[in-house]
Amino acid sequence: MVANCARILIVDDEPDILELVATRLEMAGHEPLKASTGEDGLRAFFQHKPDLALIDIDMHGMDGIELCGRIREVSNIPVIFLTALGAEHDKVRGLAAGADDYIVKPFGRDELVARVAAALRRATLPSSPSAPDSYSDEVLTIDYAAHRVTVRGEEIKLSPLEFRMLAALVRNAGQVLSQERLIDLVWGADALETSPDSVRLYVSYVRGKIEENPRKPSLLQTVREFGYRYVRPNSASGANAA
Repeated sequence: MVANCARILIVDDEPDILELVATRLEMAGHEPLKASTGEDGLRAFFQHKPDLALIDIDMHGMDGIELCGRIREVSNIPVIFLTALGAEHDKVRGLAAGADDYIVKPFGRDELVARVAAALRRATLPSSPSAPDSYSDEVLTIDYAAHRVTVRGEEIKLSPLEFRMLAALVRNAGQVLSQERLIDLVWGADALETSPDSVRLYVSYVRGKIEENPRKPSLLQTVREFGYRYVRPNSASGANAA
């Protein structure tokens, strides 16, 4: 799979939207796979193994949130929600389900194609040649290649964005990363719509999965006015955590 020619699963129960999105992606050089229900989308996912999924949230039967969750159980392919639900709490719900991006209807053709291309590029970025294959301390173990994380001896599940957030912080353990730097490392320098609120949201998600007390984090600390850093267990730190 390459960023300019990908197999893309489109799941939407509005026939006009389904055809429109498929046509635009086909014109951009991609191979669209169409499904009008969540159930059909899940079957198409297992049968055709797409490189990216565009999923409507509000569908009868299996909705987009459930479909995304089912995909996330077995795959880290990029998932973009394509929906008319544009309120902030709807976006948070979609991102928490494991989506990589969120496009609100109505959308422009160029925006759709650009977001798909950006998600595909992020998914195919190689690791730094000098980056280690794994990390381990008294609390946390990360297998970067397998996207496997163990906390206090128990394997945990992370969405692709959560994993990239944790990996960026751990690979720079002890260093303070600004919100702008984390946007570059986690979403990519070409991210089209990522704000400091997105960084705070995903930091809180990761804390909820690795900290013994997320309200008083000891591993993933906030350095006020600067950003965030991962502090190895038992490392001395004067940072103000929040």
